[in-house]
Amino acid sequence: MSERVGYREAEVVVAGGGTGGTCAAIAAARNGMDVLLVEQDGFLGGLFTGGNMCVSTVRPWAGIGKEIFDRLFDMGAATMHPDDPSNYPIFHHRSGAARTVPYDPERAMLVLFQMCEEAGVRLLLHTHVTGVVMEGNVVKGIIVENKSGRQIVMGTIFCDGTGDGDVAASTGAEFTRGLTRDKQSFAMTQLIRLSHVDWKRVSEYSKKDPGFDGAIRRAKDELPYYTPRTRDMIPYWGHTRPELARLWYEDGALMWGGTVVDVDGLNVDDLTRAEVEVRKQWMSELNFLRLHIPGFEKARVENSGDAIGVRETRHILGEYVYSGHDFLEARAFPDTVAYAVPYFLGVPYRCFVPKKIENLLIACKCLSIEPGQASSGPTLGAYNHMKSITTVMSYGQAAGTAAALCVKNEVKPRNLDVSLLQTALTEQGALVGPEVIAELTSQKLPSGITLGESFQLRRNAWKRRWQKRGYSFEVPATDEGEDESEPLFGR
Repeated sequence: MSERVGYREAEVVVAGGGTGGTCAAIAAARNGMDVLLVEQDGFLGGLFTGGNMCVSTVRPWAGIGKEIFDRLFDMGAATMHPDDPSNYPIFHHRSGAARTVPYDPERAMLVLFQMCEEAGVRLLLHTHVTGVVMEGNVVKGIIVENKSGRQIVMGTIFCDGTGDGDVAASTGAEFTRGLTRDKQSFAMTQLIRLSHVDWKRVSEYSKKDPGFDGAIRRAKDELPYYTPRTRDMIPYWGHTRPELARLWYEDGALMWGGTVVDVDGLNVDDLTRAEVEVRKQWMSELNFLRLHIPGFEKARVENSGDAIGVRETRHILGEYVYSGHDFLEARAFPDTVAYAVPYFLGVPYRCFVPKKIENLLIACKCLSIEPGQASSGPTLGAYNHMKSITTVMSYGQAAGTAAALCVKNEVKPRNLDVSLLQTALTEQGALVGPEVIAELTSQKLPSGITLGESFQLRRNAWKRRWQKRGYSFEVPATDEGEDESEPLFGR
C-alpha cells in the first residue's frame, strides 16, 4: 500500500517556532510575504515560553523583541527587578548586568500567537521536520511529518529556526560542534518555577550566609552532585550552589536546576538520560533549600518546563564566523543586521548565510559563531555571549526580513544587497543609530558605573585572562577589571 504525501507551499517557509523562528516569520509576513511557520510543539517561543526561561537579563531596546516585551509590560505580565543589590540572593545574574525582566511565560505564548495572527503568518504546529528537498545545492522544500502523515512543504526562501540547525544539516551544510578534541558541549540544565518563597526571609538569611556557602558545607552529603567549577572547564560544567532569580509574582522563584555534563543534544539516548538525571538533581537541590534556607520551607514546584535546556549543538558555518576576538575587540561590521544583547555589538549578515547552500538563512542560536565563550573555558569563543533569547529575537527579525527581500528582488540570500536589508531593518526599528546606543550604554547600574563601562571592564579582564594563555589582541588588556579568582556565577 503506497503512502499518500500531502503538499503545502509558501513564499517563505520557517522551520522552528522558537523566538528566532517566530520573529523571522513575523518579520517576513510584515514585509508582505506568504509565510508558513512549522513548529514541533503546540506553542511558540521554545525556551522563552514552554522551557521556563521567564527572566530576561535585559529588556530589548529595538525591533520585534522590544515589541514583545512592550506588550508583556502593557498586559501586566512583566516587571523589572534590580539585579544583585547588596545582600540580595540572585546568584544567576552578575552584579554588572542590566536590570532583569521577569515575565509570565504563559502570556508570552499568547503574545507570540497574537503577533503571528496579526501579521498573517500561517502556523503548522505539532509538526516535525524530517528532511529536505534539494536541487543540487539549492533548497526547494522541506519534508515534515505530523498526525496527518507526511507532507512536502515547498517554498522560495527557507529560514532555519530549529535551534539545532536541523534543516541546514539536512542540506549538507557544514557545521562545527563543541570544544576540545572530544567536541564536548555545554552542560544541560532544567528551569524550575517555584512559588511560596518568602523572599524577605531569604534575603535576611543571605546577609549572614552569602551564597548559602555555610548551609552547603553543613549539608554537603545531601548534595552529592555539587562539584567545583573552574574557569578552564567547559562552560556550565560543575555546580557549586543554588542559582535563583525572583519572578514577576511576589513569592515566585526561578531555579536553574541540575547540571548534566558530557551529553550530546543530538543523541536521543543522551537526551533521555539527561531528562531522567536532571530531575533527580534539581529535586535534591529543592529539598536542600526547603530544609536549610529560611524562606524556602513551603516552596512549591509550579512548573518544570517542557524539556531539559540544551544550550549547544551545531554551529552552522556561514560566510563569516563571529569569533571570540571579534567579541572582545568589540569589532564593528559594515554588514551589521542584528545585535548581541545586551552588549550592543553588531552581528554581520554573512553569519546568517550558510556556506555553499542556497535559498537558506539561519534564524536562531546555531548561527555562524565560534563555540565557547570569552569569560572562561578551555579555548576562546563567542557563542555563549551570542545566544540569549533577546539576541535570537534580533537574529530572527534580520533573517525574516532578508528572506522577504530575497523573494521580492528575486535573488538568493548570498547575493542580497545588504544595504537594502539594513535600510528595511532601520525603518522597522530593528537597527538603531550610534546616538541611541550611546544613550542606552550610559545607564547607571547599582554599582554606580554605566552599562558601557561595565561591559568594557569585563571584556578587558577577559582579555587579560586569554593573554596569559598566549592569545594576542589588537588592543591589549590593561590591569582594570575583575580578578580571575572571582566566583563563577551565571548559568
